[in-house]
Amino acid sequence: MKARWSPPRRRAVDPALEPFRHRIGERVVFVPPTPAGERGGMEYGVITDVDHRMVYVDYGYPNPIWAELGNSIATHPANLRFESVVPQSGSCDHCGTHGASHGPILSAAR
Repeated sequence: MKARWSPPRRRAVDPALEPFRHRIGERVVFVPPTPAGERGGMEYGVITDVDHRMVYVDYGYPNPIWAELGNSIATHPANLRFESVVPQSGSCDHCGTHGASHGPILSAAR
């Protein structure tokens, strides 16, 4: 007996993905679901893509499981927070990275 063809199931889109879908290229913080210290700490990255259930984030190192994704790692949206735009003490005023400050930002003449 020949198998009956059925249309592909529609994949329900997780509503938690909506805030990430239109913010590709923005910085996020991965907050582990377990208490700090058990399985690692927070990580910072940039959103590279969003599909029907996961957010893909570039954390700055190659994907250890799926090399074809490059530096993008699938992350559940519940574990992500948008990085604050307020610079933290000890961070660079220009690019927001931690470390030595490179001096003040010079505004363009108006």
